[in-house]
Amino acid sequence: MRRTSVVTLGLCAALALTAVSGCSRIKKDDGLRFDGQRMRISAKRVDKDDRSFFTVNAGPVSRSLAGAKGAAHYGGTEYCIENFGTSNIKWEIAPSDEAADTQVNRDTLTLKGQCRP
Repeated sequence: MRRTSVVTLGLCAALALTAVSGCSRIKKDDGLRFDGQRMRISAKRVDKDDRSFFTVNAGPVSRSLAGAKGAAHYGGTEYCIENFGTSNIKWEIAPSDEAADTQVNRDTLTLKGQCRP
C-alpha cells in the first residue's frame, strides 16, 4: 500500500511540473495578434495638459493593414480605459474608415482620437 502511494505521489508531481513548464511556454509568446500578425502598439497623449487627446501607432503595416487597424483600435481603447475608465473614443479618422489607409508612414499606421466620458 505504501509503495502505491509513493508512485501516485511521484506521478502527481511529474504532472504538476509538466503543467508548469507548459504555462511558461505560453507566456513566452504573449504578444497579441491582429489578423494573425503580431503588431507593435503605442498610444501616447498629445497635450501635456489634456490627456484625453492621444495618438496611437500600430504596425508594421507591411504584415497586414487590417491587422494594423485592429491593433490601433485596441491601443486607443486600452489607452482610454487606463486613463479614463471608459472605452468611448471620438476618432479623427476611425480605424474602420477607408481614409485610415492613407495614415501610413514608414510602415506604421498613426491615428488620432479623444477619449470621451
